[in-house]
Amino acid sequence: MSIRRTLAALAATAALVLVGGSPAFAGNPHFIKNATSAHLSGVNLVVDFKEAGLESGAVETVVASADLRATYSCVNGGNNVPSDPKKTTIDSRVSGSGEFTAGQNGNIQGSVTISPTPADEALDCPNGQTATLFSVVYTNVTIEDLDSGAFLAIRGTFSS
Repeated sequence: MSIRRTLAALAATAALVLVGGSPAFAGNPHFIKNATSAHLSGVNLVVDFKEAGLESGAVETVVASADLRATYSCVNGGNNVPSDPKKTTIDSRVSGSGEFTAGQNGNIQGSVTISPTPADEALDCPNGQTATLFSVVYTNVTIEDLDSGAFLAIRGTFSS
């Protein structure tokens, strides 16, 4: 009797797995290296990417990150830097993100933009002067899909 119960339990478990199993996964999510790159657009870093190996219709959260060194200075009404300039340099890890839906082919393609801290938030200038972003340098750029776990480091230094 116990063998019959064991076989019945195994058959029921197998049926549950077959009927209630999770949907098939497309397999091996990854960023396509030669279709993933970064470039500057003004002071922003734009990371263009293509990811493959996703399930059709999957909604993915993609995050691009970089180390940023940004230099800000106060500028007077004549658009000049005063002889005793007030400056600050901020080193930080910055990121941008977006949600993308995989097509029928299991791919997503898009762009994520990373922006520096706005000048007026980074530097407090005296009356009659305006905080201005003077330079940016982005390094150690990465892109990651928080849902699939795909990750890619993008080589290069991007400066303006």
